[in-house]
Amino acid sequence: MSPEIQSPERHLARPGAKHKRRRRLVISVVTGVVAVVVVAVGFVAFNVVNANNHIARSDALTAAHLVPKLSKDTNILVMGLDSRLDEQGKPLSPALYNALDAGGQSVGGYNANVLMLIHIPADGAKATAISIPRDDYVELAGIPAESGTYGKIKEAYGDGLAAEQTTLRNAGQSNDNATYQQARDAGRTAEIDTVSQFLGSVHIDHFVEVTMAGFYEVAQAIAPITVCVRQATADTYSGANFKAGVQQIDASQAMAFVRQRRDASNPNYAFFRS
Repeated sequence: MSPEIQSPERHLARPGAKHKRRRRLVISVVTGVVAVVVVAVGFVAFNVVNANNHIARSDALTAAHLVPKLSKDTNILVMGLDSRLDEQGKPLSPALYNALDAGGQSVGGYNANVLMLIHIPADGAKATAISIPRDDYVELAGIPAESGTYGKIKEAYGDGLAAEQTTLRNAGQSNDNATYQQARDAGRTAEIDTVSQFLGSVHIDHFVEVTMAGFYEVAQAIAPITVCVRQATADTYSGANFKAGVQQIDASQAMAFVRQRRDASNPNYAFFRS
């Protein structure tokens, strides 16, 4: 048989076919990347919206007797409450109480045991944060019935809440969730005013309130959490039980980690010194 004679047209067609295949491949890859990006953006957007919908908001700042804002800097007050109740003042689930290992609904109250002021300069400089000792003895502010009264700075929240509850009850208000939330806002206002006054009339632009259950749920979302402990420690009160060195802990262990104030296993391990 005579060898097959291939036409010039056939030789010219091959590069074109390869080019089309490469173009289809590039289009397929680009389409796939775009799809992944769209899905990723949608996932992030969904989670942001979902998280945003689960954040309770308050008008306490508008009610607070705020000092004038003298700069474009931003000050954020972080308040950590000792409450073992939910945002409606109702008991938590038994499983959550077990995870917190901090007692039941009758334990704790509305003390702001954590008070931190975060200062963010408007010029982009490094942000700073200061922690305010919860037992500082100060003049309480924002509580009309207790004007001129002194107490621990952490108590302003609970005192403001209790004073508003008494006022609302005397006015014949029903004991419903709306009334409870109004009293909570009064407590927030009192704490904000008291901290602002204590720090020399510092303007507070925003605040964040975190309960024990809220801390636990945040820890759940970001766990495992890496910590480093200088020496092994155990505490039956908080449930802390950590080995020495770097380790990863879960949400329940994180709660014990931040609540530990003593060591029940080693009398020479002093957390506090007089």
